[in-house]
Amino acid sequence: VLIAVVLSTTGVLIGMLVMDQTFSIIMTGTGIVALAEIVVNNNIVLIDTYQEFIRYMPRIEAIVRTAEQRLRPVMLTTITTMAGLMPMMLGLNIDFMNGGYTLDSPTSMWWKPLATAVVFGLGVSTVLTLVLTPALLAARIWIESGLAAIVPGLRALLGGQARADRALNRRSGRVRHAEIIWDPTAAPLTEEPATAEPAPPAAATPSRPRPHAAE
Repeated sequence: VLIAVVLSTTGVLIGMLVMDQTFSIIMTGTGIVALAEIVVNNNIVLIDTYQEFIRYMPRIEAIVRTAEQRLRPVMLTTITTMAGLMPMMLGLNIDFMNGGYTLDSPTSMWWKPLATAVVFGLGVSTVLTLVLTPALLAARIWIESGLAAIVPGLRALLGGQARADRALNRRSGRVRHAEIIWDPTAAPLTEEPATAEPAPPAAATPSRPRPHAAE
């Protein structure tokens, strides 16, 4: 998470070069703080989702599923934030009363460094969140597996998770192509199934005495 926050500042520097701006301690610094909040939130939610998935599937597959599930929320957050700050970054003012617009007005020049830092930094941090963070998680797993295979002392410490991954992989392979068939006529699972009433016992018939043979 901290690596993603630090590397996201490269997007801020790229934005300053593209927009030909100087580094403002107040506004650019405020933009970096706002950017760090978004980056930390996205990465924490991604890692929390990964921690939930590894309870039911192998770690490598959990990383792939996590990236797939977090792709849409992260992209929606990025697109809406960048679209909202784009007019501020361009210094666009729209006069709704009299019509028309102005660019680089004196009031908008004050907010341009902040918007530039967030827009360009968020674009870079999105790639870091969806690519770098899962890659670092996978690299950690491969390093642990390699150390467990090389160093005998670490085999007992790190081998348990590898065995758990293999067991989860076998179990998930059995139900990977499962098919659920819905029966609308079946009773809900919350209701107890109807049990057949036991049949009443048959009435006992009196036995007739057998005739004895004449002696």
